[in-house]
Amino acid sequence: MSTEDPQPAVPPPTPPFQFTLRTLLLLFVVLGSSLAVFGAWGIVVFAAVVGLAVYLHEVESLPSLMQLILVLVCLMGLLSLLMPGIETARESSRRVTCANNLKQIEVALQVYHDANGCFPPAYTTDKTGKPMHSWRVLILPYLDEAPLYKAYDFTKPWDAPKNKKLLATRPKVYACPSDRNALSPVANQTSYVAVVGPNAAWAGGKPRKLKDFGGDVSKTIMLVEVANSGIDWAEPRDLSLDALGVSQDKSPALVPSSNHGRREGFFFTYDYRAGVNVAMADGSVRFLRIGNRSIDDLRKLLQIGGFKEEEIGDLVRRLNWPNIAALAVWLLSVGALLTQAVRSRKTLPTSPAR
Repeated sequence: MSTEDPQPAVPPPTPPFQFTLRTLLLLFVVLGSSLAVFGAWGIVVFAAVVGLAVYLHEVESLPSLMQLILVLVCLMGLLSLLMPGIETARESSRRVTCANNLKQIEVALQVYHDANGCFPPAYTTDKTGKPMHSWRVLILPYLDEAPLYKAYDFTKPWDAPKNKKLLATRPKVYACPSDRNALSPVANQTSYVAVVGPNAAWAGGKPRKLKDFGGDVSKTIMLVEVANSGIDWAEPRDLSLDALGVSQDKSPALVPSSNHGRREGFFFTYDYRAGVNVAMADGSVRFLRIGNRSIDDLRKLLQIGGFKEEEIGDLVRRLNWPNIAALAVWLLSVGALLTQAVRSRKTLPTSPAR
């Protein structure tokens, strides 16, 4: 009597991932929240999430819980790089770098003063009294830029052909990271200018000494930020108190300004209260609150001894609730979609025993 060999049980085919009304609603929520959190990359994120859900539904052996958690953590780490605002959230770091630039310049000025008994003039002049060279060129040796200083021709004006070729080698310390116009590939602008005037820290072509400030050394502003100044770093032109806020010779009106304003990070909104970094005659760097000051108030503030402690600005950081809510919805909807994919797999009918 012959017996037939038992045939192995064949599991029933896995049905395709069914798009029920609930599933379609979840997909719609995942798509909308993906676009809200990741911007245009949300389409790619949405496709990756749907692909993962289909994989969890179709795979023959489900991964362990720890493996799944590890995959999701790695995925979230990669996706966090796509969140809009991740770059603007670094404004705090750019502001610190900007202040450090001013600090380096101020240290160079102090060393120049120690070596020469005075600060450099705001500009040197030719025989007719016309400005020729900026203080930013005079302090190059004190900024570790001796080769650039030696290549510069002081017998010719700053905009002579030989000197203009050197504009492209602008020291990095003269450009604020937040000043995008100054950082463009073709820009030679400076983000930091001297305060020039009879009652200011700089007296034009005449050098000043620390003792000229009397007891107001710590209250005297020497350098200020000016965003999109339009001044080439070697150009003998700065912020004049007499012409503060007035356009001259097709040049923009110069006032203390910066791009350290409101910044939209993903989790936080950063508000710098419309302020600028300033360098004091004593070598310190402060963050000055500008706000909606009138020209007369600014002029008084920038005179010798015009700074007051209450003028210091500060950083305000607030939670960005819309983005946080969008991320919470994305996490919940993705979790619900993946859970549904796993549960639908677990509820598949098993093959009958033979």
